[in-house]
Amino acid sequence: MDAMVRSGLSDPLQERLRRDGYLYLPGLLDPAEVRSVDADIRRALHALGWLAEPTGHTVAGPVPSDRSRPAFREAYDSLQGIEGLHRLAHAPAVHEVVEGLLEEEVFCHPAKIARVALPTGPDEGYSTGAHQDFVKLHVASDVLTVWIPLTPCTPRRQGLRVLTGSHRGGFLPVEPALARSLPVYLPVDPADPRWRTSDYALGDAVIFHSLTVHGGGPNTTDRVRLSIDVRYQRRTDPMRSEYAHPHGRPRVPDWPELCRDWSTDAWVRMPADVPTVPMPADVSYADYLSTLVAPPSRLLGY
Repeated sequence: MDAMVRSGLSDPLQERLRRDGYLYLPGLLDPAEVRSVDADIRRALHALGWLAEPTGHTVAGPVPSDRSRPAFREAYDSLQGIEGLHRLAHAPAVHEVVEGLLEEEVFCHPAKIARVALPTGPDEGYSTGAHQDFVKLHVASDVLTVWIPLTPCTPRRQGLRVLTGSHRGGFLPVEPALARSLPVYLPVDPADPRWRTSDYALGDAVIFHSLTVHGGGPNTTDRVRLSIDVRYQRRTDPMRSEYAHPHGRPRVPDWPELCRDWSTDAWVRMPADVPTVPMPADVSYADYLSTLVAPPSRLLGY
């Protein structure tokens, strides 16, 4: 990926985002803060028997990759209850860049996604399939995802992959045959020359639009790769109701239980005036997606 150095002006960043669909911002965050969250997650995974030791990322042995299994749910509950993970999403540097891009007051979605990319074989494809975030967000187009690696990424422990220019195609039809729990993935060739990635370091971040196709590269090492996805949008735009709650709910407990030992629940509060839209209850997810159209994007200009 081409690095884009932060500046005090939003225009160069906006133009790059409009052109490519993403911004790669090396060194945006304090590496010490990222390392602290990584340490909290390592301790949690080691306590559950996933890691060989709490000070490293080496996998202890076979671990559950099926999200429906109790062992995976227990681990995800533990990660969602880490205060530092949610605090990192509110880093002032992130907020400043996103607010400059959207040119309006913004807020961070209470729901954050913690990703644990387990070791896979070299031919097993993406750890996270190619998709657009709008396929889950549904309401406002101008939602920006901030992807933050919590472990260094290399060609063998690959991080985020972004399909350059894919946002210009609008909302794309999913391939039902690629569905896991929901039909959200796209039939994109892993060898497509438009894919971009990098050897990410702690403190790096990637910001991309909800219509940008992206996925996670394969992890062929014996160590986990850790990252988080956080989302920002304008306060005046609507949001799907579920993102006011923890990612993974209802299997994951709601905020009163997750936050009970935190210093503050400010990291998961959202402005009371943000309009929220519930998911329609009288239609299947696949049928709903077949009629879904992304609204015009003020940021992209179409």
